[in-house]
Amino acid sequence: MSNLKTTPIPPAVQAELDRLTRRLSAIESKIKNNSEIPKKDWYRPVEVCQMMGISRAKFEAHKRSGFFQVHKIPGAGGVYISAVELNKLFPKVK
Repeated sequence: MSNLKTTPIPPAVQAELDRLTRRLSAIESKIKNNSEIPKKDWYRPVEVCQMMGISRAKFEAHKRSGFFQVHKIPGAGGVYISAVELNKLFPKVK
């Protein structure tokens, strides 16, 4: 028998875990419904937010954390995320 004591998970932590689990399930469902992400070469942040089901603030947080890279395309204005990078993050789900 182990002498380790288990500590119950506080309700606030459990609620957050449940929320994150539901969110991940929703994202997985969106990915499964897309046969493959690249339908074009570059995506604007608003398009990535829609595909991932996240807010622009969350997009910026992911960008700052290095979860994905953004690129400035001369003459196009704003930043873009490559479809190749999105496919690495969200490969085709079979």
